[in-house]
Amino acid sequence: MDASKKIMDLLKKIFIVSLLIFYPLGEIARFTFSDAAITFNDIGVVLVVTIWILFRILKRKRVTGRFVKPISVFVGISILSLVVNLNNLTPEEGLISALYLIRWIFYALLIFVVKEFDEKFKKKIIHLMLVGGGLIILGGFLQYFLYPDLRNLYYAGWDGHLYRMFSSFLDPNFAGSFFTLYFILALGFYFPARGWSAFGGKTKQKIMIAVLALSVMAILLTFSRGAFVMFFAGSFTFLVLQKQKKLIAGLLLLFVLSFILVSKTGLQSEGTNLLRTASGEARADSLKNAITIFKDHPVFGVGFNSYRYAQRSYGFINEEKLPIHSGAGTDNSFLFVLATTGVVGFIAFLFLIYKILALSFVSVGKNPIALVLFVSLTSLLFNSLFINTLFYPPIMLWMWILIGLTENT
Repeated sequence: MDASKKIMDLLKKIFIVSLLIFYPLGEIARFTFSDAAITFNDIGVVLVVTIWILFRILKRKRVTGRFVKPISVFVGISILSLVVNLNNLTPEEGLISALYLIRWIFYALLIFVVKEFDEKFKKKIIHLMLVGGGLIILGGFLQYFLYPDLRNLYYAGWDGHLYRMFSSFLDPNFAGSFFTLYFILALGFYFPARGWSAFGGKTKQKIMIAVLALSVMAILLTFSRGAFVMFFAGSFTFLVLQKQKKLIAGLLLLFVLSFILVSKTGLQSEGTNLLRTASGEARADSLKNAITIFKDHPVFGVGFNSYRYAQRSYGFINEEKLPIHSGAGTDNSFLFVLATTGVVGFIAFLFLIYKILALSFVSVGKNPIALVLFVSLTSLLFNSLFINTLFYPPIMLWMWILIGLTENT
C-alpha cells in the first residue's frame, strides 16, 4: 500500500471519528484561553484538513474547483482588513483575531476534502451526518428532561436559558438552527423520488418518519423564534421544489398545533414565551452596535475577526466581571461581515453565497444533495438575520460538507 493510500485511509477514519464523536460534543468539549476557545470539533477539522493537505502534497495535485476563487477572494480581503487595523490591536489581540480567520479557512477547506473521497465513502458521509446529528438531538432530549436549567453556568459566560432545549450547543437558538438543518437533510433522505431510492425501503422510511417527528419536536422545544422562521422557510422551499404543495398547509398547521400543545403543557419561563421582549431588545441593541461600528469603518471594517475588541473600545461590552461568549459576534451574519470586513469584504462574501446558491439551484431537480443544500442555505440565510449562524462552527461544518458533496456531483 503506497503512502497516499495510507493517508487517505487515515483521513477517512478521522473524518468518521469527527462526525460521530467530536461533532456531537458541541460546546461541552470546549477549552478557553484568553479571548479564544477551541472545541473537539475544531480539533477534528484541523486534523482532517491537515492530513488532506499532506495527501495533496504527496500527490502533487493542485486544488481546483469553482469555489477556489470566491473563497480565496474573501480570505484575501479578510486578511487585508486585519492588516489595515493592526494599529488598533495589541499583538495578542491581533493573533487571536487571526486565529478566528484561520479557523474559518480550515472549515471552508472541507469542501475540497469531501471532493477527494471516493463515491462509496461519499454516500457513507450522509449516513454519518444523520447518525452524528441524531446523537445531538438525542442529547437534546436528555438535556431537556435532566438538565433544563443553564443558569448555573452564567458565571462562565453562557445565557441563563430555562426549560428550553439547547443540547450540547448550550444555546437554544443555535441548537434550533441545527435541528432545522437536520430536519431538511432527513426530509431529503425520506423522499426517494429525487434519487434517494438507493437508501429506500419501507423500514428505512419508517425510521425516517420517526427521525423527522423527533426533529420537529426538538425544534419546538428550543422555543427559538429564529429557528421557527427557518423551519417555515425551509419546509416551504423544500415542498415547493418537490412539487408537494398540498403538504405545505398540513405541515405548517401540524407545527403550529404541536407548538400550542407544547406551550400549554410544558414548563413556563421567560424563554418559553414567544412574546418575550427582553431578548428582542438585546438583539436590537446588538444590531445597533454593529451598525455603529460599520459606519465608522465602512471600507474594510475593524478586521476579521477583531469584533470583540471593537466592542470593548466602543464600550458596548464589559467583561471585567463575567466573560461574554457572544462578544466576538453580533446577531446578524451580514452585519457581522460588514462590521469586520467592510463593504469590500461584504461584496466578496455575497459572491461566495451566490456561487453556492447557483451551484445547488442548477442541479436541484436532479440531484438530491443539491436540493438539500439549496433548501438548507436558503432557510439559513433567513435565520442568519436573527443570529450569527453563518459563522457558527458546527453549522459551518455541516454546510461545507454539503457543498463539497454537491460540487463533486
